Amino acid sequence: MQSFTYSFIFKMIFRYGNIIVTIFLLLYLIPLVMNISTNKILILPLALSLLLIYIINKSYITYYQILAYNIETDDEKIICSNFLLSKKVITIYYTDIESLKGGVFERKSSGIMKVYDGKNNITIGFSQKMKDSGKLITLILSKVKKNIYDEVIEHLAAKQHSKNLKK
Repeated sequence: MQSFTYSFIFKMIFRYGNIIVTIFLLLYLIPLVMNISTNKILILPLALSLLLIYIINKSYITYYQILAYNIETDDEKIICSNFLLSKKVITIYYTDIESLKGGVFERKSSGIMKVYDGKNNITIGFSQKMKDSGKLITLILSKVKKNIYDEVIEHLAAKQHSKNLKK
């Protein structure tokens, strides 16, 4: 059994980062709202700030639901625990995985990687900021069904091919 977790810093960022950013954006909104009657152009940064607050908090709500802060693996399953505000423990068997999306699975340098269990209709996520995430990614790719593995590799190859065409 192998265990994967986040460092204290990244755990805090993934749990509470949106709160800090939202507070700063709200502080930025105060002078905008106070001066909007004298300068109508301030509507643009006001609208932009409100949109950023919405987008950031919406994505964090999704992360709160799928991001496991502790992942344990063995030869047949992934056990996810330590979700924010939840004591749930999710077990996903490699044979039940139907798709791998986001992050490295889509040739991105960062982002949340999502593992979808089609049998139980469950999605879990993890970030490359997790300690030994490369080992976890390799383990997942080596254990999923061949067609899922081929789909990820094909997607990566297509992205590389389109990148080469742009050069």
